[in-house]
Amino acid sequence: MSYSIFNVIKYDYCIGCGACAYADRNFTIGFDKLGMYKAQYNNNIEPENVEIADKYCPFSDNTIDEDQLSEIYFEKDLLKNENIGKYIECFAGYVKEKPFRKTGSSGGFGKWILYKLIKERKVDYIIQVTEGGGNNELFSYKVFRTDDAVLKGSKSAYYPVTIANMLNFIRENKGYYAITALPCFSKALRNICLQDNVISKRLKYIIGIVCGHLKSSAFAELFAWQLGVFPDNLKSIEFRDKIKGMRANEKGAYAINKKDEKTPVKSSKTLFGGNWGHGLFKYKACDYCDDVLGETADLSVGDAWLDDYINDPAGNNVLVIRNKEIHKLVIEGIKRGDLKFEPIDVQQLVKSQEGGLRNRREGLQYRVYKQKRKGKWVPKKRNFHFFKIKHERKRIYRLREIIRVKSHKYFHVAKEKNDLYYFINKMQKITKKTEKPGLLYRIESKLYRKWQPIKKVLNLTK
Repeated sequence: MSYSIFNVIKYDYCIGCGACAYADRNFTIGFDKLGMYKAQYNNNIEPENVEIADKYCPFSDNTIDEDQLSEIYFEKDLLKNENIGKYIECFAGYVKEKPFRKTGSSGGFGKWILYKLIKERKVDYIIQVTEGGGNNELFSYKVFRTDDAVLKGSKSAYYPVTIANMLNFIRENKGYYAITALPCFSKALRNICLQDNVISKRLKYIIGIVCGHLKSSAFAELFAWQLGVFPDNLKSIEFRDKIKGMRANEKGAYAINKKDEKTPVKSSKTLFGGNWGHGLFKYKACDYCDDVLGETADLSVGDAWLDDYINDPAGNNVLVIRNKEIHKLVIEGIKRGDLKFEPIDVQQLVKSQEGGLRNRREGLQYRVYKQKRKGKWVPKKRNFHFFKIKHERKRIYRLREIIRVKSHKYFHVAKEKNDLYYFINKMQKITKKTEKPGLLYRIESKLYRKWQPIKKVLNLTK
């Protein structure tokens, strides 16, 4: 058997989830010099353990895909959409019950559902990302045992994390669990449950997070540096503070240094790197992932980037529900008045994530084509309908790959030089190209404008 997990590690498609380290102690997960969790292995590893790790890894060719996992884990009678996977119903809105909306991301639903699951004794433990961790981590997964403690979990954390230790905790401690997870982490957890009866019995709910991409630790450091806190002096950071009077996508950012001094709050849109479409500090694996909506999770929670909701600075969520028990909790919450959610058409939900979906489907098709044309290995992906990609979109996708690679490199140098503007100046030369149409696009547009009057005359003379 050919173990593609070695290719995943060798060619930098590792996302740092930690599933392989759970499978075998000869795999280890740690930060690389660029601030990303990555797997390593020693050469004495036993072949049978490699096979287990290979079946867990979300980017391995020897695991099953999101569509196949969905057929195993979700009811057969659910609806299905190519962009979001299986679903019972989709919603948009916010939590009316206090203090969830104020203390959570967007509409506060992520915290609310975790709180309800443990309060109603559907689970014994909640595993979610929160501030702090060992080895100077700004964020890490932690275990919560009470409903009130759940409120201490972080809002969205654009920071690398790993689930390796949490998997060991689940195995060593009896009870039922719910865990929050990015789409790739959710896939890894589902893979593990297929092979590991202990984890399968104890992991009751996966709460998925709609994902643009995962950032290295440099993203937090870049924001903090612009706010006035040098990376080595950074104690904590908030990415999702809510700014009164601004649109929901004007996320407030502030940093706290090691003297516990807090910086002023600034909109992320005013900070370099705040344009999510540029993809600074992205993992390479994220450019080869085709799941935006967490298709293997029992529930997926995201931001309601829709015209009817985006002007509300307090924030709103979109939900994709695949689990009937969670669906029941939502319906009951709406009836009690704890939740202000309304069903939305699946196409509305898809529209709320159209940028990410375009990059993970159309853009992915182009990136895979380029790699294969060069004879390079790429992870096996699902077959979606063929996209006819315009020249200008290809240029944007190429630039985004350059931005991903160069951002890691230049920020590492900037820290060594202690020069933030070295990084910003270098990167702005590239990011500005994404905002200006390319030469070929301008020529095509000019020819099109000239052709239209001629075409009109020809049509009239037919």
